[in-house]
Order: sequence, then C-alpha cells, then structure tokens
Amino acid sequence: MHRYAKLLLYGMLAFAVFAGISFTLGGRVNWALAAATAVGVMIAYFFAALRGEK
Repeated sequence: MHRYAKLLLYGMLAFAVFAGISFTLGGRVNWALAAATAVGVMIAYFFAALRGEK
C-alpha cells in the first residue's frame, strides 16, 4: 500500500478508536482531542516509516 494512503488510514483508525472509547466511557466525544490524537498518530507513523526505510 502506498505510504501516504497507509498514513491516512492509520489516522482515521486512531480517530475512530479514540471517539469510540471516549463515547463509551464518557457518553460524549471531545472532537478536538480526537482530531489531535489522529494527527499525532499520523505524525508518529510518518517519522517511524522514514526511519524504517533504510
């Protein structure tokens, strides 16, 4: 799979998982925190993928 497509897939997955856990535990979703978590996961995966390309 293309590197950027996988990056977006992991971001969407992190967003969905965070939103699901947040809703299950608290009954509501903090959308800003869910988006920040997804962006953080995408940034972390991007740098991890760069490191593994050697």
